[in-house]
Amino acid sequence: MKIRTVLVTVLIAGILTISGCGSENRELKNEAKNIAAAMCKSIEAMKNLQTADPADSVKIRKLQDEYKKIESEMTTLNDAFRTKYAEKVSSKEFTDNFRKYLNVAMLDCKCLSKEDREIFEKGIK
Repeated sequence: MKIRTVLVTVLIAGILTISGCGSENRELKNEAKNIAAAMCKSIEAMKNLQTADPADSVKIRKLQDEYKKIESEMTTLNDAFRTKYAEKVSSKEFTDNFRKYLNVAMLDCKCLSKEDREIFEKGIK
């Protein structure tokens, strides 16, 4: 009878631990996807700005405004992330997990250069 109680308690504790870790990882993966999407937009906006005709001042101004908007979005995401995970950011395990999720998410970015893609692929391993 006592063994059964201990076994049930351990089983419930294990289930709660596993389910809790899974939701945190899922949430962290979503955070990484959001940040990666903003980073991808930033890379694309910068490429568009670099390839724009310097004589077309209207287009340059439009692209610069777009880049500033994306930069502001990235700052907001970063601030929210740092606030949400303030006590965990200093943990090496946490930052390694986040970096891995971010690298995976960045591989979905279609405007990455070959060199950047290789860097993100190396970060996964």
